[in-house]
Amino acid sequence: MGGKRNHGIEGGGWERRLAEVSTRQGGIVSLDQLRGLGLSDSAAMDRAGRGGLHRVYHGVYTVGHRSIGRAALLRAATLACGDGAVISHATAAAFWGIRDRWPVSIDVIVSCEQGRKIDGIRARRCRYPDDEEITLRAGVTCTTPSRTLVDIAGSFGTPSLRRAVEMAAVLKLLDLPALDQAMTRAKGRRGMGALHEILTPWRTPDGAVPDLRSVFEALVLPRLVAMGLPRPSTNVRLDLEGERLTVDFIWEEQRLVVETDGEETHGTPVAFRRDRKRDQLLLAAGFRVARVTWDQMRDEPEGVVARIAAALAAGA
Repeated sequence: MGGKRNHGIEGGGWERRLAEVSTRQGGIVSLDQLRGLGLSDSAAMDRAGRGGLHRVYHGVYTVGHRSIGRAALLRAATLACGDGAVISHATAAAFWGIRDRWPVSIDVIVSCEQGRKIDGIRARRCRYPDDEEITLRAGVTCTTPSRTLVDIAGSFGTPSLRRAVEMAAVLKLLDLPALDQAMTRAKGRRGMGALHEILTPWRTPDGAVPDLRSVFEALVLPRLVAMGLPRPSTNVRLDLEGERLTVDFIWEEQRLVVETDGEETHGTPVAFRRDRKRDQLLLAAGFRVARVTWDQMRDEPEGVVARIAAALAAGA
């Protein structure tokens, strides 16, 4: 019987099924999946010895090559940790793009003891996510952005957590109702007070998150609101003299426009000339224009806000 089974394993049908599974998972396969395809443990080890399988984690292999992408590596970590494993915390934050640095170890929330002692994986002890706090992204089972922000709140300092919230807003991942639900479930967990405080300036009467296009805009807006200024409209399109402009912040009643000048988009001669023309069009239409640079917000945020407040008062 064993010989017959091995004969079937070496056939083209088995190879085809293995290729289908590994391709679907970005080039990886688990030992349990190999068993499901009819391969014995000894046959798997033999195949690994011949270079057909390459170990990523205990019980997880790449098929035919050693190189895999980031998403496949995260899938490999969840396979190694068993059923119900979810990418989380700082790893999920980097995966969603709300953190610009990947952690050394892959953060995983596990539903059992499996995965707690695997090199390169950090098994997290916390409340297992509810169904609505888990999603599939690029084939990887991970926590949603809202649950991710709750999880990192306990380990990130306030400046890093604030940057993560700002980036979530820019990437259209800041879902305040979902965040409120996740924070309610996490009541008593470390970091909830800091996260609540950071989110306060983002809350609007209609519950909508402001439309932002850059990290700089996300840096400026909550500071304006937190310091008591009326909330501006964001990224509003204006048609002036046949040209369509999109302004960063606008207080229409006071006829004031504030533009955020980041180095990456405003620091060239072409951008300088374009910005001057924009200012002229806005002035001709009766708007006053104030420009705020990254350096100003970093070095003298209170002074910037005070000057904008004075400009608003002058136009009231």
